[in-house]
Amino acid sequence: MKAKGILHKDLCALIAELGHGDTILVCDAGFAIPKGVRRIELAIEKDCPTIQRILELLKEELIIERYALAEEMREVNPKMLEKYREIYRGTTIQETFVPHERLAGEIAAKAKAIVRTGAFQPYGSIAIYPAIDAPVWYQAEGVHVPDFYKDRV
Repeated sequence: MKAKGILHKDLCALIAELGHGDTILVCDAGFAIPKGVRRIELAIEKDCPTIQRILELLKEELIIERYALAEEMREVNPKMLEKYREIYRGTTIQETFVPHERLAGEIAAKAKAIVRTGAFQPYGSIAIYPAIDAPVWYQAEGVHVPDFYKDRV
């Protein structure tokens, strides 16, 4: 039996399947999940689990290149934005913003999976983009590190 980290079977399987170029969305309890997109249901009750807690767990088990948030979050939910930034502070993970309509539409529809939490937070959903472990991929003798990965190696 797995003793620590993420124990949820479907979430563990998703992490193992993810590759560079995939997207997962961690969303609030009210997010409309598009038909045909894999859904991992974690919501138990209001704010259980929170998106923040899931992000903390994912950070420990997943190599992340960047994340995208709704532009509206900056104005509507700045305290939650600061909590997300605190999770990724001190890393090379890039923060980007897109209109909520794009996050809930195009990005959600193309996601490998959507992880639904019990969060009751406006504009709290977040798209996560996995990456390669650049220091490992570019360590072989004679391999040149592209500019894009230099800050990670």
